[in-house]
Amino acid sequence: MKKPNTLQTVLSVASCKATRALLRMTGRGGTALPGIVAMKVSRNILSVPAKDMEIVVVTGTNGKTTTCNMIEHALTECGCDCHRDKSGANLLHGIASDLICDTDWLGRPKNHYAVLEVDEAALKQVVPYIRPKVIVVTNLFGDQADRFGSVENTLKEIRKGVKRSPDSVLVLNAEDTQSVSLALGVPNNVIRYGLEETVGVQGDIDLTDAGKCPKCGSEYEYDYHIYAHLGGFRCPKCGYSHQAPDVAVTSIDHMDTNGSRFRLRTDGQEEEVFVSLPAVYNVYNAAACVAAVKAMGLPVSEAVRSLSNVRSAFGRMETFELGGNVLQMILVKNPAGCNQAFTYVTSFKDNFNAVLCLNNRTGDGHDISWIENTDYEKLCSDPYLQKLYVCGDKAAELFDRLKRAGADENRMELVTDYTELVDKLEKETCTTFLLPNYTAMMELRTALGPKTGNKDFWE
Repeated sequence: MKKPNTLQTVLSVASCKATRALLRMTGRGGTALPGIVAMKVSRNILSVPAKDMEIVVVTGTNGKTTTCNMIEHALTECGCDCHRDKSGANLLHGIASDLICDTDWLGRPKNHYAVLEVDEAALKQVVPYIRPKVIVVTNLFGDQADRFGSVENTLKEIRKGVKRSPDSVLVLNAEDTQSVSLALGVPNNVIRYGLEETVGVQGDIDLTDAGKCPKCGSEYEYDYHIYAHLGGFRCPKCGYSHQAPDVAVTSIDHMDTNGSRFRLRTDGQEEEVFVSLPAVYNVYNAAACVAAVKAMGLPVSEAVRSLSNVRSAFGRMETFELGGNVLQMILVKNPAGCNQAFTYVTSFKDNFNAVLCLNNRTGDGHDISWIENTDYEKLCSDPYLQKLYVCGDKAAELFDRLKRAGADENRMELVTDYTELVDKLEKETCTTFLLPNYTAMMELRTALGPKTGNKDFWE
């Protein structure tokens, strides 16, 4: 890859910084456009700061942002100067905007380490420029059907990226049949993380996103499962199977709204871990974080300790105070993630309200058929559910789906305006869970801002 000369670099960096500054003066985030401008000036500008950095890339369907947040926090606790793109702009130009703006005028990075969230389809575009030291793949679930069509197509997109980065250490989810299959047929070193059989349960498992054995095409059988298609899989025909994780959760001992306490084994040592975020999927994210730090060659013990005070990422288990009440925001965007959120909010046996917001914009995926495969029945049948608010561009369709799921219409309210919704929530008297998809989450946070003091991602 041809490196830009000094003049090209200075012009590219300057155009990127100036474009972002102008956009933010007008109250806009300036996520993708500065990168577009910079790469117009110099196509390969992203390789300039990246050549002097050690970079961790995180991709996958669910958990990217939270896992990035955990890894950045762990690296910082290890004493590393670490850059983190907190905007959520995870396509090529968004990543370029953020990384280039964090350099001097010659494109020299201000931080030696970086943790970058990368969209599954963008991985193949990004990695040739940045040559990451580590690629973490969290999981693969059905998501944005209008973009990817199927989980198998998402896997193909990620595999293209992996093949373009043969020197990266792969950190893969040992219980995800799709994620861990990326280890087949590549020269990369691999570290697996996951939850052992002692954490799993027996019984039926949802094979919707499991795919088939990559070696012989047979359907999987399971010795145990965690949730969705994650678990101890094996092919009864050729013997291809789940391998014991290198970073392994051996038990989950306690879980509440403040976090989760579990035992983690790595390098033959087992210790108790507390992560200050609740839900089983955050235990997975924590294990991924420790595995990534291990892959970077940094002290695992520091990463483990850092988990106890990690803060929630933008819109992911983010907590707000409104009118003396607590609101907790959980981003939901596909059946697997949504169902796990419902498991979480219904597990505490106390009165609560739920706010479901659904848009179908480009950032969300235009196809909302996934709501038909989501277990809204679990939420609607919970005896502790007091009030159910519905909002967003596709609120009418979601309202109808909730009625078919058995929701009590006397406890449902369709709200068309987010400011009005916030006014109503201010008068509520019990914990409220906010469950929006991506662009709805951005709108809802904006409406909450004046009354809760929450800031935009760049502030």
